[in-house]
Amino acid sequence: MVLEGTSAASRIHVLGAGAVGLLFAAHLRQSGHPITLLLRSQASADRFARSGGCISVFNDWARSQASRKLLQTNSSSNDMAPWLAEDIQARAATSLPGDSGQIPHIDKLIITTKAQDTLQAYWSVRASLNSKSTVVLLQNGMGSYEAIQREFYPSPQQHQQELISEIPTFIIGTNANGCLRVPDDEFTTHHTAKVSCQFAVRPSLLNPPPPLPPSALDMLKALSSLPLGATLTNWSDLHLLLLLKLAANAVICPVTALTGCRNGYIVTPPANDTQQCADVGYYDSMRSYLSSACVEIAAVYARAHPHLHSELTVQAIEEYVSHIAYSSARNRSSMLQDVASGRQTEVEWINGYLVRLGQQHGVPTPVNTLLYTLIKLKEAARYHASYE
Repeated sequence: MVLEGTSAASRIHVLGAGAVGLLFAAHLRQSGHPITLLLRSQASADRFARSGGCISVFNDWARSQASRKLLQTNSSSNDMAPWLAEDIQARAATSLPGDSGQIPHIDKLIITTKAQDTLQAYWSVRASLNSKSTVVLLQNGMGSYEAIQREFYPSPQQHQQELISEIPTFIIGTNANGCLRVPDDEFTTHHTAKVSCQFAVRPSLLNPPPPLPPSALDMLKALSSLPLGATLTNWSDLHLLLLLKLAANAVICPVTALTGCRNGYIVTPPANDTQQCADVGYYDSMRSYLSSACVEIAAVYARAHPHLHSELTVQAIEEYVSHIAYSSARNRSSMLQDVASGRQTEVEWINGYLVRLGQQHGVPTPVNTLLYTLIKLKEAARYHASYE
């Protein structure tokens, strides 16, 4: 996709200053775009201002032995300082009205909050958005876009004229880059794996669809220039990728969160791997689980997305899930990190989404229902710790 005639450096607001939000904000700032972080509270915005208004990024992906060999460098982990994205503004998302009392317009917005926080995050900026705005949703799981439409823009066909000036352009993204934020370093992100990210414009709910506003062309150009393996694609291709990624998350995340193991736990290690599991039945159990989960997900997809049936076969899903597990074998899933930190997980938008999709189309989902239930019990357990 070639984008011409767009501005090179227009302000972008980033809502969600976690590891992903900080990574994208830093790279967009390095590309020359003015950046405003929308933070949870004024206290957070004040801390960011006192820290110098900059984001620190550690390129941990370049510190692995394989990366050092590829880059032909002998750099050790001790002599690679972080790079800084400077001169970034920050304000509280809950205090958007300006000094004049007027609510400022947001032209371009990236939401990188956890999926379960999306509606609250969108509500905090809703009054600053209109049809001239562009919103990028960059989260795990599926269903965030649909939830926004149900909550804020119901019945677009019946209320076409009322909504035509309100509904922003939505860009959906998926990110495979690994990143991690250390709790003690609030505005520092560690870029742990340099992989890829893809973006596509979500088809409009309005009919006929309006032309893309300048903000969308600006945003697409900004995203496509990121040194994060960024590519622009069409919605049908991205939708297929999102469904495959959902399957991988639904298989890998809950098991790793429940066992405390890294992503490679669910697949048989390579033949030359010196670490062997003491339980010889372990590999058979994992293969059985992987197969059962993928069969169930394929059955849900076949009913919910019949036009993708030939591409979302059991074999295709299992191969994709195994590929992700192998390629990220040493990674700790986001769900495992959330459970370990006592935070709410995104299971509602991963396994929960598949359970609801199965119910909608009359497909039983015993595997995903069990995983969903166990993770919800795991979340609830932290509230009862004080009674022990």
